[in-house]
Order: sequence, then structure tokens, then C-alpha cells
Amino acid sequence: MIKRAVILHGTDGSPESNWLPWAKRQLEARGYSVFIPQLPECHTPNKSVYDSFLHESNWDFTDNVVIGHSSGATTVLNLLSSEWFPRIEKAILVGTFLNVRKLDNVSWYEPGQFDNLFNDTPYDVDLFKAKVGKFFFVHGDDDPYCDVEDARRLCDELGATFLVIDQGLHLSSNRVNLPEITQFL
Repeated sequence: MIKRAVILHGTDGSPESNWLPWAKRQLEARGYSVFIPQLPECHTPNKSVYDSFLHESNWDFTDNVVIGHSSGATTVLNLLSSEWFPRIEKAILVGTFLNVRKLDNVSWYEPGQFDNLFNDTPYDVDLFKAKVGKFFFVHGDDDPYCDVEDARRLCDELGATFLVIDQGLHLSSNRVNLPEITQFL
């Protein structure tokens, strides 16, 4: 069976952002075929747009390792909520973005920017458990955008593994690699 993996970037990101190219190389070295798309209109992530785009990509997501960073992690959760999205082997959520609470004083944030990213209802933890073999959360202890405790709560609800990186910030522009995740591949 071919091993497959997907990597989803965050807001204003790209397949070449931060540690994503490094993660792609790590997966390929382990024999994975890797899909790392440029998500459309990523300045204003939209769950419906992303869902359609990824569904129409013709990528076989079954039994994949799926890695998402920031709003890309949110996209992983949104995909898991979609009826069409199959069971996956692993979900690795990095700097998981669950709400806009910490963004009020951030210079790049535009009110309404994430209005179409989040589900209107709480995530279905039981559905997630049924669709994912193993969950892993990786978070900087001092993430200025995404609340580490919010991510930890969801992680606990899922019975998942939580890895905190000291002074990791948002695990984005300050990182060209993320060796901490290799243990989860």
C-alpha cells in the first residue's frame, strides 16, 4: 500500500512557508507520497472553499497522515467534519487555531478575516475519534495567536498526545524545520 500524507499551510501561507518544505522532505524520505497544495484565498480562510477545493483535488485521503499548521490545523478539523472525508491514519495539528480571542491587538488581523473558517457548532469529538487513528497536537508555549490551553483542552477531549515547545511562538516564520514532529510520523 502506498503511504500518503497531506500538509496544509496556514493563513497567508504557501507550500514553501516555514517548516513545511522540510516536513515534505521528511515524509518523502520515509516513503510517503505527499500532497501539499496552495490553499485558495488563504488570507481569508474559508471552510467551504477549502472543503470544495480539497474534495475536487482527486487526492485519495484514505489512511493518510494529515498535518495542518494554524488555520491549516483548523482545516483538518473541518475536513474531519465533512461527510466525504474518510478515515485517516494520523492528524498532526501544529499551532492549532481554534478562535480569534488572541488576535485583537495583532497588527495583521482584520476583523471578519476568519468568519468563514470555524464551524457554527462545536466539533464532534466522537466523530473525530472514529475518523482518526491517532491525534497529535504540537504547540508553542508562548504562541501569540493561538491559545495553548484551548488546544490542550481539545487534545484532552480526544485523548491525544500534546507536545509543548518552549519558546516556540507560533511555530511559523521562526522555524525552517520542526524536528519535534518526526516522532509522530
